[in-house]
Order: sequence, then structure tokens, then C-alpha cells
Amino acid sequence: MTVQDPNAGPPPGQVRLDLLRADIGFSAAHFSIVGGRAERLHGHNYRVGLRATGTLRADGTLLDFAILKRALRDVCASLDERTLVPLHSDRVEVREDGDQVAVVEGTRHFLFPREDVRLLPIPNTTCESLATHLLLAVRARLGDAPVRLELTVEETPGQGATVAE
Repeated sequence: MTVQDPNAGPPPGQVRLDLLRADIGFSAAHFSIVGGRAERLHGHNYRVGLRATGTLRADGTLLDFAILKRALRDVCASLDERTLVPLHSDRVEVREDGDQVAVVEGTRHFLFPREDVRLLPIPNTTCESLATHLLLAVRARLGDAPVRLELTVEETPGQGATVAE
């Protein structure tokens, strides 16, 4: 995935659908490890946007907005009101024990109810990693729809990451 300029327009001969609604996102707790330092456990009201670029079909459409909204809302709902934990971090140890998840980072030890946690196949719970994870999940729901996707995750308005296929 590459980080793209979210303000760039579609290439010549292509059309872009923008799904940048304030009501699509999720609320979650996390901590990231940045510059070798782990943040405190904290939360955000993440906003998630999606762009689909491709060639118009004969009926004058690229893709039904309803399909894009359903896919994006579904992947956001899977993270909503959860604590996000990276499974591929070299600094975070995760142990599942029945209905509990133990998370160890350095000297910090967390114990969460299993239903309150989302274990994610990512190295860190940064906006960049979350955007990549969500983009892959949306693509899986859309299958081989002939569009190029870009997904943005903002942890606060105006601060986030955009990744593209």
C-alpha cells in the first residue's frame, strides 16, 4: 500500500466516487508504539473515508454507493467500541485465555474481556496500519469489483492516513 494525496483527483479518463461521510467510522481504544515509545492507552472517534476510482460502465455508474457504504460500515462496525491490539508487534505480547485477553507491553500488563478486544493482524495500531487493515477488509467484501480503492482513517479531524491499492 502507498500513502496517497487525499486531494488528488482521478486520472484522466477515470471517475472517482467519494464516500467521506461524518457518520462512517468507529470508536476504539488503543496504544501505538512510535519512535520506540509506547503511548498510554487512549481512544479516538475515528472517521473513515473511502474512494473508488475506475471507468464508467455503460449504465453511467462506477459502483453503487450502497455497496460501498455497506462494506465500509461493516468493517468499521467490527472495530467499534473495542480495544484494538496488534498481533504482529515485536513489542506487544498477546495471550488468549478463555474469555480473557492478556496484553503485555514492557512493564505494562492489561487484562481485557475477550469480547471487548479486536486482535488485528497488523504491527501497530497507528492510523497507517489501521487504514491498510480496513482497506484490505473492504476489498475482500467488494471482491473483484473493477475499481481502485483508497481508504482514509482520521483519528481526529484533519489528522490521519490514506492508503491506496
